Amino acid sequence: MSEIGNWMNSVALKTKRLLRTWAVVVGLLCLLPPALHADDFFGTEKIRSFLKQRPTDREKYDQIKNSIEGVIGRISDSESVWVHLENKREFLRWTYKLSRSNLDVKRQEVRVWLKYVSPKRSVSRGKKYNDWFKKKVAFEMGKAFRNRRVRVEYDYLDKAYRLTGVAWAGDTSINVWLVQNGWSFYLLEEGESRFHEDFKNAEKRAESRQLGLWKPPKQ
Repeated sequence: MSEIGNWMNSVALKTKRLLRTWAVVVGLLCLLPPALHADDFFGTEKIRSFLKQRPTDREKYDQIKNSIEGVIGRISDSESVWVHLENKREFLRWTYKLSRSNLDVKRQEVRVWLKYVSPKRSVSRGKKYNDWFKKKVAFEMGKAFRNRRVRVEYDYLDKAYRLTGVAWAGDTSINVWLVQNGWSFYLLEEGESRFHEDFKNAEKRAESRQLGLWKPPKQ
């Protein structure tokens, strides 16, 4: 009887172990995405399809990651805009990446340097006029865009600890607006913009209307 009892105990122990193993397998299957559940788990084509989708999803995430949204807080110069980020968590991640001159902790703002434009480098009519011109541009930008919601398509320059980008207030690109109003030439130092035609057309319009930089100097 003792031998039979030992055999039965052994069978019971093995059965428990087998049931535990199956419980773990079932649990793992429940955690898998729907595309890999149950009967589909062993479908190799579906597994391949699922794995192929992952890089595409990462690419989409990277595109979204290179865009920020906020409100124009202040405009302290003609070259950049300060963007207030309403989401504190989003703002905090920039505190480790931006220099002090490109970050305002009290206002929860990040500084975005505008790409393809620069009133400072575009004007050359003597120090007095140049200083007035840069202040005038900052004033006009503030009048047109302060407190407006903006979306910025940015590049992060890790060596300079700054953001550069193209800022959009609704359907208006602030960068293109500067060129269109004669406050800056279209600069190609950073390579041709994907908005190249918009910039060129804006520059032609400013020239034809003799605005800003295109206005003939007084004799």
